[in-house]
Amino acid sequence: MKDKGFTLAEILITLGIIGVVAAMTIPTLITNYQKKASVTKLQKAISILNQAYKLSFDELGEPADSDIPSAAAYFKTYWAPYLKVATYCENYITCGYKSEKPFYTTGNILVNTIVVDTGSRITFYTPDGFLYVIFPTGRYMDSYKSNPNIIVDINGQAGPNIIGKDVFFLTRVNEDNRGGSIYPLYKDLTNEELSTHCGKFSGLCFCCAEKIRRDGWQIDKSYPW
Repeated sequence: MKDKGFTLAEILITLGIIGVVAAMTIPTLITNYQKKASVTKLQKAISILNQAYKLSFDELGEPADSDIPSAAAYFKTYWAPYLKVATYCENYITCGYKSEKPFYTTGNILVNTIVVDTGSRITFYTPDGFLYVIFPTGRYMDSYKSNPNIIVDINGQAGPNIIGKDVFFLTRVNEDNRGGSIYPLYKDLTNEELSTHCGKFSGLCFCCAEKIRRDGWQIDKSYPW
């Protein structure tokens, strides 16, 4: 009695089914992996900045608006001793970007933020490939005031350079003179405001790091990925 085997048609049908299942599941697996990787890197970036800023704040405090030095002097005094810097960016080309304004929202809107401006910010890479933009000052009307914001690009020039995916906005906070901490930008928004400004149809995403934090350090279905 001959052993029964699979016919060529049966094998082809089976391979076809496997192919369809793979085509349906692999993109989801890749997306989930990318989301988890982004969250993990965001947490790492905040932790690194927090450690550095707390040490700096405990020793030096935060300069008042009237005492803000140049961006280079500010970073040299308040950050450089507490961070491992691999490379400083002299311009967007040395950063590896294709333009001076490389960031976009999830709605594909160009963000009007220059990645390198030696007069108002310091841009640098750390050894892990993260790019940071630290702003000591910002121009408001006709005067300069302190700007506590920080941008982190968790994979640098590699892209996609989209806010809420690999680019996140953070901020320095002086907690009632009890110490300095790093938080996601717009940490004081209500849950409703977060859902409005970091939702699938908002296209803004400047507060998306806070949404990730408030959702238990995960990216849920409502997130504009």
